[in-house]
Amino acid sequence: MNQPNTIEEICAALAEGGREDLARRIAYFASAEDLEEGDAPITLESVLGFWEFFSAVHSDTRVEMGCSAEGQICADWRFEDERGVAIWFLDSQRVRFAATYAPGKWVKIDGGNAGGLEAVAKKLVEVGLFTWHPEYPVNKNLHPSTTLPDTADVET
Repeated sequence: MNQPNTIEEICAALAEGGREDLARRIAYFASAEDLEEGDAPITLESVLGFWEFFSAVHSDTRVEMGCSAEGQICADWRFEDERGVAIWFLDSQRVRFAATYAPGKWVKIDGGNAGGLEAVAKKLVEVGLFTWHPEYPVNKNLHPSTTLPDTADVET
């Protein structure tokens, strides 16, 4: 399947990947059903950010999903050992997050609790909350890269 570019395509890709629960939540948030006055349906930019993150990383823990009044996805992963991750997808490239990688140990990146999608994903993988999807395409922005031993400066 090509890279999805619409909410409907992302929902179809999630359902095809066995995540009908997330597809249904996103479709619900994209509809005007049950919106309070002043609330907005989910934005395409937020859904694109969620898709980019979700298709790049893996975790065995369950993900819960909410939507802010501004139409931004909030995804929440709670682990059995008190670790947790909450990410607000502001748009396709920026997120706000809170994460603990051990009881009382907060994940920090430069700039506090907001940053670029790529930097946050890399940090969450680095601290062991997620792993990279092995089938994640090499040409994607979030794909980790490894320096070959004979091209790296040994002194750095």
